[in-house]
Amino acid sequence: MQEQLSIMHVVLEPRYSGAETLVRDLAEAQIRQGHRASITAFNPSQQSFSAEMKNLEELGCKLFVPQRPLKRWGRVQWINAAVRAAKPDIIFAHSILPSLYTRLAFFFTSHPVIVTVLHTDDDFGNSRLRGVERLVWRRHATVVGVSLKSIENYRRRITERVPLRVIQNGIRVAHFADTAKQPNEWREKLYRPLPEEIIIAQVGRISLQKQQHVTIEALGKLKERGIDNVRIVFVGLTESEEYYGKVVALANQCGVAEHIQILGPRADIAELLAGADLYLMPSGWEAHSIAALEALASGIYCIFSGIDAFADLRRFTGVSMLSGAPNGEDLASCLEQVLVQGEWKHRYERDLTQYSSDRCAEEYLTLTRQLLN
Repeated sequence: MQEQLSIMHVVLEPRYSGAETLVRDLAEAQIRQGHRASITAFNPSQQSFSAEMKNLEELGCKLFVPQRPLKRWGRVQWINAAVRAAKPDIIFAHSILPSLYTRLAFFFTSHPVIVTVLHTDDDFGNSRLRGVERLVWRRHATVVGVSLKSIENYRRRITERVPLRVIQNGIRVAHFADTAKQPNEWREKLYRPLPEEIIIAQVGRISLQKQQHVTIEALGKLKERGIDNVRIVFVGLTESEEYYGKVVALANQCGVAEHIQILGPRADIAELLAGADLYLMPSGWEAHSIAALEALASGIYCIFSGIDAFADLRRFTGVSMLSGAPNGEDLASCLEQVLVQGEWKHRYERDLTQYSSDRCAEEYLTLTRQLLN
C-alpha cells in the first residue's frame, strides 16, 4: 500500500482562471488517488467560484480561505496557520506572489518542501519581484513551469542553480468531449440564437492579454463587409475595469454593441463551447492555455493567434492559425474565410490524451515522490 501524502496548493484567490482551475482538478485527482489535499488562499473566493470550493470541501479537501483580503504580514501568518493545521509534506505555490509569501514564511525551515509553479511565460517582468526572488530562490525544492518558455525565462532572469522542469497543464478531456455531443440542446438553452445567427465564443479574462478589443475591431470590419449575423460571446472575469470600459466603448464606436454578449465568469464552459459554432482566441501572449485545450476537446472549430504558445496546436484538424498576435484586419479576414467556407459547421474529433488532467496529476505526484524521497 502506497504511503498517503499530504499535498497543499497555495493560490492568491480562488476564481475561474487557468491556475485556479488547474488547482481544483489537481486537488480532486489527488484525493481520488488516496492522498490528503488542501488549498490555501490569501483572498476570499470569488462568488462565482464558491460552488467549486464547496464541492472540493465535500470531497475532503481542506480549505484555508480568508473572509477578507490579506496583506503582507497577514499572508505570512495565514500560511503559517494553514500549514500547522494541514501538516503538508509538500506545498505547490501557484504563481509568483503566493510562492514568495510561502517561502518567506518558511525560509528558515526545511519543511515542508516548497515548489513554485509558474503559470505565465514571464512572472518576473516586475523588477521588484525579481529582486525579492533573487534573495529567496534557495528555498525552492524545484520550479515548475507550464511551458518551456517560462522555465527559460526563470533561468535567464533569476538563476540556473535551482532544479527546473516543465509540467504542461491538463483538462477534463472526457467532460468537454461528452458535453459536446448535445450541441443543439446547449445552443438553444444557453444562447437562444436568432435564425441563421452564428455564435462565436471567446473564453478568457477581460484583459489586454486576451485582446477582446481586436475581436471587436474584427467584428466591425465584418459588418462593413455585409456579414452581420455574428454574435461574439465573451466569457471570463474582468481583470481590468479600465480595459472593460474601453472594450464596451469600442463596440459602440464600431456599431456592433448589439452583437456583443459579455457573460462574466462561468462554471458551464463545456456547455457554452458545446452550444457555440466557433471558438476564438486572439491572445497577445500565453504560456500554456487551459481555455485553448478545453475548446479543442469540445470539437469546436478554433481560431488561434499565431504565438509560440499555440504552435503545437497547428497539428489538430479544424484549427486556423493567425500570423503572430493579430490586429483587427487580420482577424476579420480569417473569420470571413472560415465563415464563407463553412468549416465552422463541423465538429472535429481530436486526441487530447496527452493534455488530460489525469496525466497532469500523475506528473505532479511523481514529482512529489521524487522530492520527498
